[in-house]
Amino acid sequence: MTRARVLLLTAALGPLDYRVPRESEAPLGSVVIAPLGPRRLGGVVWEDESFGAPEAVGDNRLRNLYEVVPVPPVPAPLRRLVEWTSDYYLAPPGAVLRMVLPGVAFADARRPIVEYRATGELPARMTPQRTVAMEAIGERQGMVRELAALAEVSDAVIRGLINTGAL
Repeated sequence: MTRARVLLLTAALGPLDYRVPRESEAPLGSVVIAPLGPRRLGGVVWEDESFGAPEAVGDNRLRNLYEVVPVPPVPAPLRRLVEWTSDYYLAPPGAVLRMVLPGVAFADARRPIVEYRATGELPARMTPQRTVAMEAIGERQGMVRELAALAEVSDAVIRGLINTGAL
C-alpha cells in the first residue's frame, strides 16, 4: 500500500493522508481528486515533512484517492512558493494552492455541454421577446448564453423557450 499526503483545495484543513490505489501512481506534485466526507475535492500530493510530522493514522483508516488528474504535476519550486506565501501571509496553505492551480485542472470532464436548436414547434404563448429570439436563432445551434447573446435577449427568454419545447 502506498500512502500519500494530499493538500486539499480547502482553507479549513492542512494536508491529509490517503491511500493510493494499486493501479495508480501519485508522485509528488500530482493533482488528485480525494474524498472528504461525502464530497470530492481536488488537491496536490505534498511532501510529508513540509507541514510538520504527520499524525499517526492507521493504514486501515485511510481512504482511497478517487483519481489522479491527467495534468502535469505541480513542480517543487511552485510547491515551495505556496508554502512560503502561506507562512508569510498567514494564509491557509489550501487557499494559497487554490490560487496557484488553474481551474481547468478540476473541471468535471464528465459534465456534458448542452446545446439547443429550434425544434420547429412554437410555444402557445409567443411574447415579443420570444418572437425576436426565434427569428434570430433560425437554424443555429448553441448554448443558452450564446443563443441569448445572438438574439439580444435574456437567458430567461431562452430558458422559457426550452421549457416550452421550442428549443
